[in-house]
Amino acid sequence: MHRILFNIFLHVSCLFLIGQTSFAQRHYLPEHPVDAKLIHITWDTSTLRYVASGGYARMIELKNGRLVTVYAAYNGNTEIVTSGDKGNHWSSPIVVAAKANGIRMDAPDILLLQDNSLMISYNPRPIGRNIDTSKHFAIRVIKSYDGGASWKDDKLLYEASYQFKDGCWEPSALQLPSGEIQLFFSNEGIYTNSNEQNISMLRSFDNGKTWSSKPEIVSFRKGSRDGMPVPVYLPKSEEILFSIEDNGFSNFKPYIIRSTIKNNWSKTMTAYSPNREYALKDSLPEDVYAGAPYLRLLVNGNTLLSYQSTQFRSGKQDVQNAEMVVTVGDSEGLNFTNPTDPFKIPAIATGLWNSITVLQDSSIIALTSTNAYNQHGVWMIKGYVFVDNKTSK
Repeated sequence: MHRILFNIFLHVSCLFLIGQTSFAQRHYLPEHPVDAKLIHITWDTSTLRYVASGGYARMIELKNGRLVTVYAAYNGNTEIVTSGDKGNHWSSPIVVAAKANGIRMDAPDILLLQDNSLMISYNPRPIGRNIDTSKHFAIRVIKSYDGGASWKDDKLLYEASYQFKDGCWEPSALQLPSGEIQLFFSNEGIYTNSNEQNISMLRSFDNGKTWSSKPEIVSFRKGSRDGMPVPVYLPKSEEILFSIEDNGFSNFKPYIIRSTIKNNWSKTMTAYSPNREYALKDSLPEDVYAGAPYLRLLVNGNTLLSYQSTQFRSGKQDVQNAEMVVTVGDSEGLNFTNPTDPFKIPAIATGLWNSITVLQDSSIIALTSTNAYNQHGVWMIKGYVFVDNKTSK
């Protein structure tokens, strides 16, 4: 009997050690960048969690490990929820900017600044298509000095038209080592006689207290719609990168726009600029939709890019049939490969307006807005990034 019990204990212990080894391997990343094709992501389905009632969610991890997720609530507000246990449970919502006067507060982004304040940029949008010349599409920022408990210093940075076809969209910001904040957004406000759109940028040098008054056009493909910029800074090469969706072809594809710190967007990146580069290592078919890219930097210097796409789906090749796809890139923010679909969205549902967050322990969290599960809203799942030793041999 004792021998039987001992054998059972030994068997269970071996299984535990194998599981621990596997878990460690999933977390393994070298200290320095490697060939992107060697890096893979496994998605832990046991970590699938409902986060909030809304969409367009972005997450950051604070220095104390607390997670803060900002999102566009279905009720028209910009709100945040927080988690003290790495996303296992989420708080009740805190309103950051409330819907007012027929304008919803949409498409928020969140940034932890060097003064330890939080800054959310967001996109007021008039509700409906009825023309009201008093209600404009705009870009605003608001700050918190207590970890997100309260919000103040709300500022209007840019105002576009009152018409949907001449609006502004999707702000996203980063802070450089110098302290300069660069806030990028999609802008069609100046193209009142065409369907064109550029990526514009505003600057702040005092942690968001004051801002440049005139947007700089940093990216524009004539006749097309550069959209949805998400920036990162590469410290090794001292470059600023942002991802965009580019429809200069038959359907949207992810592109990377870049500038050195030295040049610092001294000129607009046009269709023919060498600093506008196709993001993926293997080109997708022209008809495949791949929009709304989201760019992040791994702790070892490799990069991550998500986008919403139809590449793993049949049927319509547009946003109405898309799900989240995550890829791994090199240290220059290019050659993205090894695509995975973290949420396995069924054909009857979609997974849109996604984002990814890299945590301090090198694991990642993917966020999607989906109707695939029992609650329609923002959902999260954790992924573990590892080097495939078999592939590397």
